[in-house]
Amino acid sequence: MVYPEEIKGLTVRLRSIMPEDAEITYKMRMDKEKVKYMHQVNGTVEDQKRYIMQQQKKAGDYLFVVLDYYDNIIGMRGIYDVEENSAESGRTIGYGDAFQNMEALLLGLDFAFDILKVDKIYMDAAADNQSVRGIQIQIGAQEYSRGYHEGIEYEYVFSVLFREDYQKNRKKIMALIEKHVNRFGG
Repeated sequence: MVYPEEIKGLTVRLRSIMPEDAEITYKMRMDKEKVKYMHQVNGTVEDQKRYIMQQQKKAGDYLFVVLDYYDNIIGMRGIYDVEENSAESGRTIGYGDAFQNMEALLLGLDFAFDILKVDKIYMDAAADNQSVRGIQIQIGAQEYSRGYHEGIEYEYVFSVLFREDYQKNRKKIMALIEKHVNRFGG
């Protein structure tokens, strides 16, 4: 689905992915280090463009590009499998600094909680991926199981983030981002 507005933060912005983003997002998806814990993709830039056009029509599926304030695409964020009161967060690739990547995550979660009005968000991360696991813990996500995704060799931690827990933890994380922006600029 296409969300018609841009979502603005202090260090980054999110906007719905468009077919003209196919080349840069394809390159991101082909970066073996960045997608180490994700399903591998094959194909061409044209295949990526077709994927984007199909994704835009899929109910309950939002895919955003993350832009810095110089209009550079520095990542992707997804909110998908949106149902009555839940959604899933993922499809994350980040080329920004730690503060930009964290704020991109928060903006995606804000979108799910505040605009889509879900009460809980499911997420997962490879157990080995300490940076993502650490972020999930910081925002209040609670592990509920471990297992494997078909076609991926890593053990995954499956978590759920409830609105109330997120609201409590978001303030602390935003304070760090604000401190960084005030000290170094966005």
